[in-house]
Amino acid sequence: MARIRIKNVGKIIAWLMRGIGATLRWEVRDEAGVFDAARKGWIWSFWHNRMFLIPWLHHEWFANVPGTILTSPSGDGQIIADVCESFGIEAERGSSSKPEKGMSALIALAKKSNEGYEIGITPDGPRGPLHRVQPGIIKLGQLTGTPIIPVHLYYSHAIKFKTWDEFLLPLPFAKVTIVFDKPHPIPRRMTEEEFERQRLALEDVMRFGTSLENLQRAR
Repeated sequence: MARIRIKNVGKIIAWLMRGIGATLRWEVRDEAGVFDAARKGWIWSFWHNRMFLIPWLHHEWFANVPGTILTSPSGDGQIIADVCESFGIEAERGSSSKPEKGMSALIALAKKSNEGYEIGITPDGPRGPLHRVQPGIIKLGQLTGTPIIPVHLYYSHAIKFKTWDEFLLPLPFAKVTIVFDKPHPIPRRMTEEEFERQRLALEDVMRFGTSLENLQRAR
């Protein structure tokens, strides 16, 4: 019964995404070339609190590229998996914050990446800390050689929830600015120090989006 209830929650959220998504105004800044029809799948990196529109927009804009997303093995992760299923996106259950426990998920994602799938990861999920890149996404980039694309989403109007990630729900008819940042390649061979430098470098790029949002609000 619990599984059925969770499945229903996923369907409701998917319909909410479709309803809100149909009303939004978009500004797209593509620094990565994501609209190149000949491209293969990349690793998308987006903060946990900005994930709401990702399944919908991938289905609307990139249906030609198969996709899969990393979700936690928790009940919340199951809801996200059910939402993604509604948009034709597969899910691997694991944790980007605990790659030693989620290694099987990383291996499965690496296989999907090598097959041309788009991979979606919230690098500060599933439990934070907020806006801190965990090592799992760097490990995946290292395993596959697939570039990481930082994805920034900014909403003109949104509801902020009192959750650990300060989750943002865009309001209907809001303007959404989405930035596909320049590809962030990860070397295959690295020392521990180099690995940490790569993690911090990606975190800086991801945090730049947060800084840009604050600058825009200040204006």
